[in-house]
Parts: sequence; structure tokens; C-alpha cells
Amino acid sequence: MRNTDFISKETKLFVSLSEMPGNTGTVWFNKMFTQKKIDAIYKAFQVDRNDFKSAFDGVRALKVSGGAISMPFKTQAAQGVDELRGVASVIGAINTFKREESGKISGYNTDYIAACRSLPLKYRSIYMLGAGGVAASIAWAIRDQKSGPLTVISRNRDRNSIPKDVEFEWRSWESQEKLPAPEVLINATSLGMSSTAELTIPEQWWRDLKWVMDLTYRPEGNKLAREVGVRKIEFIDGKKFARWQALEQFKIYTGLEIDEQESDY
Repeated sequence: MRNTDFISKETKLFVSLSEMPGNTGTVWFNKMFTQKKIDAIYKAFQVDRNDFKSAFDGVRALKVSGGAISMPFKTQAAQGVDELRGVASVIGAINTFKREESGKISGYNTDYIAACRSLPLKYRSIYMLGAGGVAASIAWAIRDQKSGPLTVISRNRDRNSIPKDVEFEWRSWESQEKLPAPEVLINATSLGMSSTAELTIPEQWWRDLKWVMDLTYRPEGNKLAREVGVRKIEFIDGKKFARWQALEQFKIYTGLEIDEQESDY
């Protein structure tokens, strides 16, 4: 049986708010809190798409110490905090929040840090599928890293979250079959998160692809990961991306840095 004797009214609560939560973050953060002897616990919560405001109102009312925000709430969450810190103020999306000593809630973006760490060297063409909050972070990183010309492919141009200072071309979701093969592909949608909603890309795209990043993750893998593996294309999966941004989140929550090898994420 778990030892819960340490939990008291002083124990800090950190949460993850997600439409499709997993257990990886909950297990990892609780393990790190235990190893570093930090009086805190971490718990993921499933939030329906239309209930995020109510959930975040609850975070305020319960004085939750901080937490993570997952798709599709990252842009909405940025509008609900008291202050945006660092690059979050220009991206307009957050994946991390923290209650400051003043009681105000600050929003941060560690997706951007993970994106800068993972992006490849300069390529002639980058396609990004999706235009939500995490896509905004990656687009800003592509801009800062000068990784290459960006094409954003999404279902609705008017609903994209890409920062205005990012140069990109927009293409509709339906136009994929007509587009030439890219060298880099980034999946910033939720397709691939479930076996009932896999991502399928045009066959001709595989001809020139050299690097793929898929922000979704399933322990058993998904269709895109399997196809990339067969073709031996360089690949960054959602777990590796999540590890890099989680290390930065832990630093924000606690002020402590964890070595990547030590993290065992």
C-alpha cells in the first residue's frame, strides 16, 4: 500500500488539465517530488472541451499551486491567467501555469523550449499539420531557429493560433494530395493519439521526407510512427518532446533542475 502519511493541508497540489489525459506525467512528477523530498502531489484531470473555463475557475478557487495544460486548451488558458511570462507573451499560448506568492497565476510556455531543442537543421520545406496552441509554440521556434520555410496545413485558416510575426504559407486540410513532398513534417494535431483516429499522409510525401516529429504518443505506437520506422526516417515522438518540456516545467514549479539522464521520463 502506498505511503500517504506525508500528505497534509500544507501539501501542494499540481494538476494536468487535458481532454485526453495519460498517466505518464502523473507518475513522473510524483516520482520526482518524492526523490527531491518536495511536499507536493500531482494529478491529471480529464476536462471536456466546453468545460475548461469552469475547470480553471476551480484551479483558482482551490488555490492549486500549478500545473500543465494540454491540447486543445493552450490558447484559451493563456487568456485566463493573470500574467504571461517569457515567450508565452508573444506566442499567446501556454502549457504551464504557476500560482505565485502574490496569489496571481502566471502562464509559461515550455513547448517552445522543447521545440527549440528538437528542431532539425535548416531544410527547404517544413509542413506543420494543425494550428492550435502547441503549433504556435513550434512556429515561433521555427522562426527563431530559422529552420526553413513553413507551411501550415489546417482545417480553418481563420482559427489558427500562429503568431502574426511568423512567416508561413497556409494550405487547407483538403489540399494535401496536391502539395509537393516536404523534407520535414510536424504533426501538431491530436490525430494518432487514438487507434480510432490515426494520421494518414499522402503517399507522395514519403519521397522526400527526412525528419518527422509527432506530438502525439501511445506506448504501443501509432500508424505514423510505424511508417516512419519502416522508412528509417529521423523521428521525434511525443514522449521525447514531453520529456523536454516537463523538465522545464519541474524547474518552474520547484526551482530545481533535473538532469535529463536522471529524469528517467
